[in-house]
Amino acid sequence: MVEQVHKPQQQRSREKVARILEVTASLLETTSYEDLGTKLIAAESGVSVGVLYRYFADKEAIVASLVRSWLQLDVQIAERVTTEPLPERSQDLLEKLITAYADRFRKEPGYRRIWYHGPRIASLRADTRRTDREIADRMHWALVRGYAMPDTDESRRRGRLAVEVGSNLLDLAFRDDPMGDTETLADAALMMDRYLFAPPTGSD
Repeated sequence: MVEQVHKPQQQRSREKVARILEVTASLLETTSYEDLGTKLIAAESGVSVGVLYRYFADKEAIVASLVRSWLQLDVQIAERVTTEPLPERSQDLLEKLITAYADRFRKEPGYRRIWYHGPRIASLRADTRRTDREIADRMHWALVRGYAMPDTDESRRRGRLAVEVGSNLLDLAFRDDPMGDTETLADAALMMDRYLFAPPTGSD
C-alpha cells in the first residue's frame, strides 16, 4: 500500500497534513472507521479532496500516518518518564509508565477507537515492534540505573517481554471501560515488576 504520496516540504504543506491528521483523530471519536471517508476528512480539514490525495492515497494511509505519530509519542513518553527523577521503588516507576500510556486511551482523540476498531495495517507491524523495543530499552536502562537491575541479555529479554505483557494488559483494562479498569492497571505494574526482578530462569 502506498501511504503518503508526497512528503510535505514547505511549512504550509506540513500544516495541512497535520490538520488532516488532527481532524481524522477527532472524527474517529464519533465516526466509525468504516463510515469515515476522505470527502468528510477533507471538508472538515478545510482542504479540497484533490489536496488531500496529494498527500495520502486513501483513508487507510491517513490512519497509518496518524498511528505512526502516536508511536513516536509513545517513545517520547518512555524517554520522559525514565529520565525524570526516579521514584523510590521500581514498581512506582512502572506504575508511572502504565499511567502515562493509560492516559493515551483516556485523552487522545481517536486513539481508543483505532486501537480496538481500526484496520490492521500490515505496514505498521515493523514500526510497532521497533517502538516496543525502544520503550523496553529505555525502561531497562532506568531499572539498571536506579534499581540495580543487572545489565544482561536475560534482563533485556525480560524487559521486551514485560512491555508486551503491559501492552496486552492495557488492552484488557480499556476494552470495556473507557477510563480503564483500575485493578487491572495496578496489577500490570505489579506483574511487570515481579517478573523483571525474579531470579533468572533455571537458577536454584
